[in-house]
Amino acid sequence: MNIEPTTHIASPMTTLVLLDPTSDDGEAPLHALTDDDHHVQVVVLLSGRTSAALRDYAASENLALADAGWIYLDQVADRLARTGHLVETVLATGPDPVTELALLASEHRIARIVLPPSINRLDPAAVTRVADFAPRVIVADHAVVAAA
Repeated sequence: MNIEPTTHIASPMTTLVLLDPTSDDGEAPLHALTDDDHHVQVVVLLSGRTSAALRDYAASENLALADAGWIYLDQVADRLARTGHLVETVLATGPDPVTELALLASEHRIARIVLPPSINRLDPAAVTRVADFAPRVIVADHAVVAAA
């Protein structure tokens, strides 16, 4: 039997980015991305306190909450794509951001997870919990936003 060697292309390393559209510093993780973050998966929650701005927008525009979330994510993805990142977007429905990130991390090769500064206000133990399944966890600094 003749067996030819095959080359397997590994899936790209993914950077998971959690946004909090309700907080002033909720997009700080976008400013923490580097050229090394080729494949970026942007996550927004549709439940809990982080979705308040999306709920308000949905109500004012007479939209379903999911539609408001997709509109927001499309805008974010367009901005990121212009900088050369390969972008995927995810609307997460669970109430716990760490559980949602763990699920996504189980489906991808994770380089790092970038969290908004608001995560410490919402769940002081979140960073420690995320570190259990992520090789690198970064809480973006709101000062990065001011410098950008």
